[in-house]
Amino acid sequence: MKRVFLIFAIMMLLISNSSAMQNNIRNEMILKINTALKILKNKKEDDSVKANKIFKIFDKMFDYNLMARLSLGRNHWFAANDIQRKKFVKEFISLLKESFMEKLKLYNNQKMIVKKFNKSRKNRAELITYIVGEKNSIKVVYKFYKSQKRAWIIYDVIIAGVSIVQNYREQFSDLLNNMNFKQFLKKINKINTNNNNA
Repeated sequence: MKRVFLIFAIMMLLISNSSAMQNNIRNEMILKINTALKILKNKKEDDSVKANKIFKIFDKMFDYNLMARLSLGRNHWFAANDIQRKKFVKEFISLLKESFMEKLKLYNNQKMIVKKFNKSRKNRAELITYIVGEKNSIKVVYKFYKSQKRAWIIYDVIIAGVSIVQNYREQFSDLLNNMNFKQFLKKINKINTNNNNA
């Protein structure tokens, strides 16, 4: 009887910890999103300043290295050497953040609603949110994995059913079908350079 009670108690503790973890992630994201929305509403600052402030808020929650590796795809990642991988990760982060800065220009007082944090597997979870405008709403799902060093980290974002990682993977695959990795890196670098000079 004592053994059964002990097992029951451990199960309740695990459920309680899981629930607390989910609430912590959800509450942390709500806080960060609300802070980001305040920054976006500040009309005195230009978009680049706003973007850099928002990056500081969210950077620690994203695993950019994993996003880069997933976006490149397993075969292309392992075909590249260590130096090429490091260069690619750096270029990928610049590309991703530039894309985000472009999206900021579309902001027009939309609201962000955080719905729920679902733990799909032991080390996988997702946070479901919605960007709500006057006429429609867009579903945004943040995909998390559990890291031993950094707790729960975002490795992909799905916007209106489209995965950021998958979208980049298709683009990169098309480029790499027509050029070697060295040419590919130059191409991505050129895109980033043009974006920075625009």
